[in-house]
Amino acid sequence: MAIQGSIVPNITLFDSAGHIDQARTRWHMGWMFKHGVDGLFLTGSYGAGPLMTAEERVSIFALAKEVVASYPGKILIPHVGCIDAEQAVELAKAAEKLGVDAIGAVPPFYYKHTDEAIVEYYRAILQAVKIPVFAYNNPETTRYTFNLKTVRRLQELGLAGLKDSPLSLGFATQVTYLAQEAGSDFQFIPGTSTGWIPLCYMGLKAVIAGTNNWAPEIITELLRATFADERERARKVYLVMMDLSTKMHFTDSTIASHMALYARGFDAGFPRRPMLLPRFDDPKYAEIRTWLERSFADLHLALDTGSLAL
Repeated sequence: MAIQGSIVPNITLFDSAGHIDQARTRWHMGWMFKHGVDGLFLTGSYGAGPLMTAEERVSIFALAKEVVASYPGKILIPHVGCIDAEQAVELAKAAEKLGVDAIGAVPPFYYKHTDEAIVEYYRAILQAVKIPVFAYNNPETTRYTFNLKTVRRLQELGLAGLKDSPLSLGFATQVTYLAQEAGSDFQFIPGTSTGWIPLCYMGLKAVIAGTNNWAPEIITELLRATFADERERARKVYLVMMDLSTKMHFTDSTIASHMALYARGFDAGFPRRPMLLPRFDDPKYAEIRTWLERSFADLHLALDTGSLAL
């Protein structure tokens, strides 16, 4: 199964006591679907997966499955990566049992592992489930960087594709073109909207973009324009998106996502500690609101806002 369209590494919303806020998380998933997001990448870095118990992560998988029932054709990709293979395998089995479309997994993190250890970790996951499995290249958080040799070994074992966050152009193009030349279904999915236009014209069909958490309308329009080959419009949207994204990198992306939703007037709950939101009287919220209003106006897009006033 090929993953296509605009995927979000969606945040998980917690209450002030640190418990998963099912109602607000449900609202957020549906809100993004209504604004064109094609699928959810659950409990990854944005979604606080490493800060959650296995049971909590499965509860988010189940919640997403309930939400997606009202939005036919939307995609669910639970992230099951853990520090150890045993937990990753159990999460993979639980996700498959719920009936998701695919799963993704970062390599085991914290400790530094050899290529051989990484291959064995993914072999265990691949042997445990029948649904597509995507590896997730995120060296900033895992201490492991995928190389072409390891990717090719994993392809031979049945890996469906690679979600790639650092987006090294040489690596991205090599993996993509080698798969195309071989007539392989192996799918390279950028874990960032940076570089989307040239990657789309290379033949990529999907992107996992954190901006979808708080400005899904912009990413939806970017993909619409690129897939329609409206190059001037695509370039305009891309430049606005890149400018806005750069401004929003003033803090951790999960915290920034919560702040942007608050800036739009939506109650976005809280991230899980030790992550902390700035006080609601912090002028940064108003500054983000200004950035959003200008960006949406530049693109002639309607800015959907809530009633919450900070």
